[in-house]
This record gives sequence, structure tokens and C-alpha cells, in this order.
Amino acid sequence: MKKKAFTMIELVVVIITLAILAAYSIPRLNRDTRSEAINHMLTMMRYTQNLALHDDKHLKDNPNWQRRFWRFEIHKCSRNSGLYYSIVTDNNMQGSASKVETAIDPSNSKYTYWIETKECPKNSTDALMADVSPNIFITQKYGINSVEFKACQIYTTRRVTSSAKHIGFDNFGRYYKSFTNSSIPNNSGVGIKDCEIKFNFYNNTLKPFTIVISKESGFIYLKENPNL
Repeated sequence: MKKKAFTMIELVVVIITLAILAAYSIPRLNRDTRSEAINHMLTMMRYTQNLALHDDKHLKDNPNWQRRFWRFEIHKCSRNSGLYYSIVTDNNMQGSASKVETAIDPSNSKYTYWIETKECPKNSTDALMADVSPNIFITQKYGINSVEFKACQIYTTRRVTSSAKHIGFDNFGRYYKSFTNSSIPNNSGVGIKDCEIKFNFYNNTLKPFTIVISKESGFIYLKENPNL
């Protein structure tokens, strides 16, 4: 018995159908990646704020105590190999945080820590990855290639500003800038404008998103959808 083969028309119909399905699935994939990035960054910023709310860093006998605020930081790995974030507190007020001064990622019980002078890991076989959360590497995980801070700059005595790379919180949940070298607790770094942190993707089909941290209240929300 002779087997029936596909005709050219049937093959063309199958190819067109697959192409249509692919066209619908690609935007869906993009939306999922963007949504995952949004949810994760909102969660970790709120987690940082929650740590501050429950961990009063005030020291009555040390004027440098504001340096101990919990803060959310964005860093570049060496050789422009990607971006990562850390959640840290400078408990010893020495200007930088060690691994034990970084927060634990609640999803995997690993540190939100990396060495800035080292390249971002290409895979989990890196020896330093044993106790480091892979979620912090936002370029590798989500394709985020740049992060911009707006209205929350570091101020100098000459009124010169530069882009901030971190946001800190006090035990009232208010956001702070210009506190990491504080030598007197005068609250000068408290936010006076809503801070906007914009995340951009390598993939141009993925729309950037902006997380807003409200002045005074410290309320954290997505600018494009405040209900999140």
C-alpha cells in the first residue's frame, strides 16, 4: 500500500501556522521576562526597607551611626560583564560592607554579595557561587544592562550632583542618600523628592520600567502601574 505524502500546499500551510504561533509566543515571552524582573526588583527593594524597619541602626554613643542604614546597591562587575545588586549594612562603619554584612536572599538563604572587582559569573561552577544568590546578577538573569537614578543624587557642598548607586532606609522606612560617609546624624540625606530608579534592557523589544520610592513615606511602587 502506497503511503500518502504531504503536498506542497499542506507543507506551506504548516509552515505559515508555525510562523503565526511563533509571532504570538515571542511577545508573550518578552512580557514574562519583564514581569519577572519587575516583581523581583520590587520585592528586593521592599525587603531592604523591611530590614530597616525592623532593625534600628541608631547608636547613641557614635556620631557615624547613619552609615549603618540598610541599603540597596547597584554595582557593575569588572570588565563590564554585567550588573548585580547587593543589600547591605555597614555595621562597623568602615565604608564598605563585607559578606557577613549583606542580607540573605529569602528565596534560597544565600548572600546578596559579590566582589565588584571580579567578573560576573558565567555559570554556577564559579567557586564563589557556593553561598552567593544567583538572583543578584540582573544582567544574566533578566538582560538588564543599565540602571538610572533620578531625583536621588549625592550632593556636595558645591551643589554638584552625581548619579547615586544606592538607596538607604532608616527605621521609619524613609529613603536616604548621601549618608554612607556621614559623620554627624543630622538627617541631611533624607529624600526630599520622589526617587525614580529606571531599569533598561539589552533587548529593545522589552520596555524599560521605573520603580518609585516616595519621599517622606518611603512607599515603593511601579511607576507604570502603581497598584503593583
